[in-house]
Parts: sequence; structure tokens; C-alpha cells
Amino acid sequence: MGNISHEHVDARHEVKELSDYVDNGWLKSGEFDGPTILWNQLIRKASEQDAENRNDAPVAPLSDADNVISMPMQWYFDSIAAIVPTAERTETGVEMPRADMPTFHLDSQALSGVDAVVGNAMVSTRWVDAVGNLAKALEMTAKFVGNVADRDNEGFDYLKDLIQNVRVYMDAVACNADPMTGEQALRMITTVACSDDFRLNAMQMVELLSCGLSFAQWDDTRMFAYDALTNAIASMDDFTNRPMPTDEHAGADDVQLSAADLDNLASLDPSLLTERELVATARHQFDHAVQFLRHDLMRISGDADAADAFLREHHTTEPLADTYAARLIAAGRWNDLIDFIDLVERDNPNQTMVMFPEDVVPYEWETLREAALEALGRGDELAAMYRKRLEDGYDPNTELNQYKLDLWLNR
Repeated sequence: MGNISHEHVDARHEVKELSDYVDNGWLKSGEFDGPTILWNQLIRKASEQDAENRNDAPVAPLSDADNVISMPMQWYFDSIAAIVPTAERTETGVEMPRADMPTFHLDSQALSGVDAVVGNAMVSTRWVDAVGNLAKALEMTAKFVGNVADRDNEGFDYLKDLIQNVRVYMDAVACNADPMTGEQALRMITTVACSDDFRLNAMQMVELLSCGLSFAQWDDTRMFAYDALTNAIASMDDFTNRPMPTDEHAGADDVQLSAADLDNLASLDPSLLTERELVATARHQFDHAVQFLRHDLMRISGDADAADAFLREHHTTEPLADTYAARLIAAGRWNDLIDFIDLVERDNPNQTMVMFPEDVVPYEWETLREAALEALGRGDELAAMYRKRLEDGYDPNTELNQYKLDLWLNR
């Protein structure tokens, strides 16, 4: 922002910048009446591009897929057990403290079996069999990543990429399979998403559930997506309310986390939390992330009014507030945008923006207010805004703000 040449700045500079970003970036696809959060048009493009590689080829039987995936994983644990003094062999395998494990790296080839099974499934149009193997790959990968010392997040990133590949394949299922087959396939993915390994990582759980968004685009399969959401919420309720073994540090029903802790989960060390607290953090993450899925389901289903109302109702949730602001910018509803900014700043004064890049909104919500005031020609308020910025000795855009102030004073 500070490097913008003054001669390229006019009285509607912020209007043009924001409108260009919303219209030619975020909303460029024009698929739906408004922006989405979890759905990305690149999923459909990738699905269509992969179509030429898919054919009516058999996939490995599920039991074979299980063996192919599990063997390299077991070899990995056997190999590190040989160098970890605290490792103990049990009837079911090897147990060792995670803190004593070496850091997991992908070049260990422990996930090579997953690559083989997924690669085999992704090129087949035998939808149910292929999705069965993809579900098995997701289940076993999530469990594996949860049991290794993934200090560099290589396993976590691998699982994220796997989820995206499954989303692409499930889009192909939604577009090409008959409804009964699609329902069966989505049910398998939903079952995996509702397993403990995913329920403890709620954002990944919701990303996996977003496979249903591909089905929400058609009347005869839309209900499958809503059923998946309903089942996931019920599963999370069961997960949250199930009895917990008494923890040595706290009672079974004790949750020592404050609201501030739950709002800043990245600062928490999972190893220091009780089982009940881990579940509480997972539930908090789920309740937050599932809002994105609810919105996208409404938007993709064609219920734009309900989607917009949902965004406005949840204006203290950063991505949802940003999304509604984008809607207002795209529609040129500048007075409504100012009212919405007032609402956000009243209810959550320190709320940041996460869906707009910093170079587009250098002053966060104030940049949006500036654009709205420009569009409405409210020069007195803009002049007051620029004067206030100029009083800030640490503002890096002093010259630009002075130029804008002079521009409006001389109009």
C-alpha cells in the first residue's frame, strides 16, 4: 500500500481495489450466487481433468488394500522400536512414548502403501469399491499420523493432501455415478469422518464432510449432503457426551479451559490436556468449522437469502463476516456495508479479516469503511479518517494518506 504511486490514486481507489479483488478473484467463477468458504471451483476442474485417466478398471480388494497400507506402517514402527530404549512389544504390536520417538519424515516410506492404494482407486470408475479403499486409506493414515512424532507436520500435511484428493474423486462420483451409488459412497466417507481420529481434529473432519458439497448441487442428491451433516453433528454429540475415564489430574467431568483458551487453541499443548479437555477443544473447533459447511450447503443449494442471513447472524466469526462483506461489495451495497462494519466493530472490536489479503485491506475493516465512504462520496468522514491516520506516527502510509486527504479537501 505504501508503495502505490500517487498519480494512480483517485477518489475511488479503495472502491476499485476491493471490487476488483471480489469480482475477479473471490467471485470470479460465478458458479453460485455468492462466495463459498470450503467449496473451491478448482475441485471441479481437477475432477474433470482427471476424467481422461479414469476407466472401468478393478481396484484391489479391501483386505488387500488394508495389507498394502499396513505393512510399511508396521515396518516403520518396528524399525524405530529397535532404536528407542523405552519401546515395549505387546500382543498387538509395539508401544513407546511419543516423546521418545524420532521425528517422522515422509521419506521413511511408511505411507508408500497409502500412495499405492490411493493411486489405484483414483483411476477407477468402479465408484463404490474405489471409495471403500479411499476410506480405508483415510482411516489408517489418520490413525498412523496420530501415533507418530509428527513434529515437522509432514504427516499432517500428507493427510491434508489426501483429503483434497478424496474430495476431487468424490466430486467425480457426484457428477457421474447414479444417485444410489453416490449415496453409498458418501456414507462411507462420512463414517470415516466421524471416527475418533477425525473427531479429535475437527477441521479435517469438516473438510472431509465437505465432500458432500459436490452432491448439494443437484436436487436428487442434495439430501445426501444434509444427511451427512446431520449424522456428523449427532456423532460429535455422542463423542462429547460419552463417559470419560477419570483423569489423574482432574475429575471425569472437569474442563479447566477458559473461553479464552478455547478461542486460542493454537496456544494449547495437547500433551498437557486431560481427555475431557481434548474433547472440549475438539468440540469447540467443530462448532466453529461446521458453520462454514452449513453456509456452503445453503449457498450451493441455491438458497442465497438463507446463506446471506446466516453470514450476517454469525458476523463475529471471521471468515463468515468477511464473506458477507464480499457479498455487499459485489452488489455495490455500500450503505449496508457501513451498517455491517458498525455491527462487527460493536460486537467484536478486535476482529481481524482472514479472507482478504493484507495488501487489499491494509487497515482491515477500516479499509472497507473507507471504500464505502468513497463510493458514497462522504468526503467529510473520509477527511476525518485520514487526519486520524496522520496523527499516528507509526503509520507507514503517511504520504499516501496526506495525498488522499488533500484529494478530498480539494474536491
